[in-house]
Amino acid sequence: MKRARPAFGPIDAARAGGDAEPLRILRRHRSGALRKRRRRGGLVLLATLCGAIILGGTVEGARHYLTHSRYFRLRRIEFSETRYAPQPDLRRSLARYVGRNLFRLDPVRLGGDLEARRWVKRAVVKRVLPDGVFCAIEERVPKGLALLHDRVWLVDDEGVAIDPNGRQTQDYSYPILVGIDDRNGERGRAQMKRGVSLVAFLQETHPDLLKEISEVDLSRDDRLELRMNRGGPAVRLNPRDFGTNLDRYLTLRGYLATDFGDGAYVDLRFRDRIAFRPLVGMKGD
Repeated sequence: MKRARPAFGPIDAARAGGDAEPLRILRRHRSGALRKRRRRGGLVLLATLCGAIILGGTVEGARHYLTHSRYFRLRRIEFSETRYAPQPDLRRSLARYVGRNLFRLDPVRLGGDLEARRWVKRAVVKRVLPDGVFCAIEERVPKGLALLHDRVWLVDDEGVAIDPNGRQTQDYSYPILVGIDDRNGERGRAQMKRGVSLVAFLQETHPDLLKEISEVDLSRDDRLELRMNRGGPAVRLNPRDFGTNLDRYLTLRGYLATDFGDGAYVDLRFRDRIAFRPLVGMKGD
């Protein structure tokens, strides 16, 4: 017996054939849209690449012009106002850069050349278009006189030697700092810094006493020793507290000179105690 065919078979086949055509059209549409997007992306990428090339060429051209143009050659060097650092000396430090292109100079290097001068503590150099530089100078300020290698030098508050004995040192009246360690730079600088601090303290608190002092001996780390212009006992001060017993001694020193005569030294380092050693009979320190 034969199995009867379903009556709806031909109808489903026809329906299936009818649905396939829209699907093919949809796929073609999607493929075309994808190709268009790819073409647009490629054009954008190409335009970006061309723009980058043009921009790079423009930048390179501008850089070449700035670094090679005669218009930007260094002709003017200006300084902030200085009181101590001689400007002719500062100008000589930068003379070799005159005529060079402003954009090929390193301002940090120029500042380093200026800081090599003794009187310059810090220098900042800025370009001033089209053909100049401006140099802001922080000077080292003289705060004392120190004996170094048998020469008297001006020194600043950091213990840095500025200028050797010469015309400029004659304008300053300070006690001379002696006993400085020439062989140990770090210790010598610390000694000078301590001595300058003492001078500043006396300028503020005892200016009349400062005028009487000829030398300050810094050779010992446990004391500072004052030696007077007119002789008399050396005065030993506490290196960490300069004012310990100082006012009491200044009140008593006339009495000590009258009743005990000349002395070898007066020691003010110890709290609430003044040690006076007479000169007569002294056998050692």
